[in-house]
Amino acid sequence: MSVHFLKSRNAGIIKLDRPDALHALSIDMVEQMTARLLEWQEDHEVCHIIISSTGQRAFCSGGDVRQAVSYVQADPTGFSAEPYFRAEYSLDTVVATYSKPIISLVNGVVMGGGLGLCRNGAIMIVSETIKCAMPETAIGLFPDVGASLFLRAPGIAIGLMLGMTGQIIGAGDAIAWQIADKCVPFDKFDVLQDKLCACDSNISALGEVISEFEVSGPDPILAKQETLINSLFHGTVTQIVERVAASADEIEQAKSWHHALTTRCPASISVIHRLLTKIPPSDSVLEALQLDFQIACRMMRRADFSEGVRAVLIDKDNAPSWSPNNISSITENEIDAIFEFDPSLRLNKTG
Repeated sequence: MSVHFLKSRNAGIIKLDRPDALHALSIDMVEQMTARLLEWQEDHEVCHIIISSTGQRAFCSGGDVRQAVSYVQADPTGFSAEPYFRAEYSLDTVVATYSKPIISLVNGVVMGGGLGLCRNGAIMIVSETIKCAMPETAIGLFPDVGASLFLRAPGIAIGLMLGMTGQIIGAGDAIAWQIADKCVPFDKFDVLQDKLCACDSNISALGEVISEFEVSGPDPILAKQETLINSLFHGTVTQIVERVAASADEIEQAKSWHHALTTRCPASISVIHRLLTKIPPSDSVLEALQLDFQIACRMMRRADFSEGVRAVLIDKDNAPSWSPNNISSITENEIDAIFEFDPSLRLNKTG
């Protein structure tokens, strides 16, 4: 099994166990988790939930986009990967609206759909060695799973930097920018989990247990460049790209951002830019996920999605051929079409 379920004293434990894929979420995994969470919602013996993973390399590298692409390839003219995204976002909806606290113990790689899984819960605890990112612009998708909300937490400029470039951050920056809540050393995770299982389920009691193990964590690195980020990541996509390019020769970090902005999918970069700068923030995670579902169903029909997954995850040549291949060729009408509401594409079919 790729995911295990266990009841221990007051807690229900979900443990991801797909280490060869860095615990990437297949449709079977998300459907199993959704079903079990709904079952535990009505189980009076389960008072809070703990989500963790096996091994030391990763909590969850994201959704299994190779699986999503396989659905697209089976039916390239229709919304063939719709069931995949519907399953993933439905799980995130359950997590975000759950009536019992959900605590995630996050170590190693936590990206994309994995970040959505833990960020949409009540408490996100990270180890000192996490590698955290929303890297979807590299594969022709976009930062989804409610990222339009949690990327706003540190401010729009920082959210744009993280979303457009897929910058990887560590525990210090994740906490400084309100992406994560608490830092606990990885070697304390097991004893922390054991104490959490025996703990009362109100947030205050859970917080007291966590505080016994909490450390300040590593110093934030990129947070020290907040002024620089604010000066570069504002205005139109083209203005941001030009501003970053002008700084790339003198500032090492700007060189990294410049490389990302000129090699990642132009349409994806434009989509997350519009989400954060032109679309009013959603009133709820459910509303944000509904919009994400609409956009994802359109993005998967673009050649960029299959091409990005091929280049980064399948052939691993890291040489995608985007369509169009540069920011200046993206038209407003093209992005308008991605955001156009389709009443037939509802995340909640009864809604």
